[in-house]
Formats: sequence, structure tokens, C-alpha cells
Amino acid sequence: MRIASKIVEKIRNAISERVHNVRIYCQMTDIASISRRYFVIGFFDGVLTILGMVMGAHLSGKSSPELILTAGVATALALGISSGWGAYEAERVEQTLEADEKRKMLLRDTKGCTIDRAHAFATYVSSIVHAIAPIPAAIVPLSPYLFLPPDEAFKATMLVGFSLLFLVGTMMGRIARRNILISGLRMVIAGLLTLALVTLLSPSHVV
Repeated sequence: MRIASKIVEKIRNAISERVHNVRIYCQMTDIASISRRYFVIGFFDGVLTILGMVMGAHLSGKSSPELILTAGVATALALGISSGWGAYEAERVEQTLEADEKRKMLLRDTKGCTIDRAHAFATYVSSIVHAIAPIPAAIVPLSPYLFLPPDEAFKATMLVGFSLLFLVGTMMGRIARRNILISGLRMVIAGLLTLALVTLLSPSHVV
């Protein structure tokens, strides 16, 4: 029993220390704000990318459920990997520069200290958030193609996609303490304009 209690105590202390470190890293790097931005960007990209793909397939007349689902999931995964990798490379540079600035302010070389660990943590977290955000945002709108005929699934996918855009817009409006209805509609309008361009520029007009 004593051995078990010591093990539990060690685990508890390790978790407590890790949580404490994470809180410090968050305070030093403002990772919450950075991750929130990456989440919105990734989510928005995921929804619009998949809606554009579905719109293009629908206009071409090749909108079979199998094709839409296969291409959609592949697109979602590729977008997640691309977003995460791009965010990692961008944040690696930005976080390194910020860490260097903080070391200059301290007037001494502190490489390998809490500053570096904090900014490395911010790099990993922000890139993971940006990698994950577009995947469910792209896959969820595809769900109607699992159980509806193509034409009905297309309408349902558009409805789900714009509902997600409105939802994330209202979330950002609440965080920014702005009118949530207007914030949600701004996201929907951005989606409508994007799909309008996809429709106008679609090769189906010339094929």
C-alpha cells in the first residue's frame, strides 16, 4: 500500500508540475490568443474548402456520394497536414524571434531556459490546433452524403457548412464582445462570396 501511495503521489506531483509549467508558458507566450486565431483560420478554411469542392463537383454533374466522400476526406486530411506544417514553420520563426527579444531584454544568454521551452510549447500547440481545426470542419458537412441522395445531400451539405460558419462567427463575436449575430453573418457572407466566385470561375461553364 505504501509503494502504491508513493507512486500515486509521484504521478500527482508530476501532473501538478506539468500543469504549473503549462500555465507559465501560456502567460509568457499568449498561446490562447494565438491558438484561437489559428483555430478560426483553420476551421474557416476547412469549411470553405469542402463547400467549394462539393459545389465544383455538383456543377460538373459528377457528384456521386462515393466520389464526394472519398475526395472530401482526402482533402480534409491534406488540408490539416498542410495547415499544421505551415503553422509550425511560421510559428517556429516567430516564436524564436520573440524568445531572442526576451533574452535581449534580460541582457544575458538564457538559452535552454523557461523562455525557450515556453516558445517551443507555443509553436507545437499552435501548429497542432491549426492542423486539427480544418479536419472536422471539412468532414462534418460531408455527412449528408452518407444517407441522402446526391441532390438532397448537396443542399444539406451547404446548410451544415454555413451553419458551422455562423457558429464559429458567433463564438468569435462573443470572445471579442461584439454583436454575435453580426459576427456570425460576416462569416456566412464570406462563405457566400467565396462560393459565388467558385461558381463563376468553375470550368463547367466552358466544358
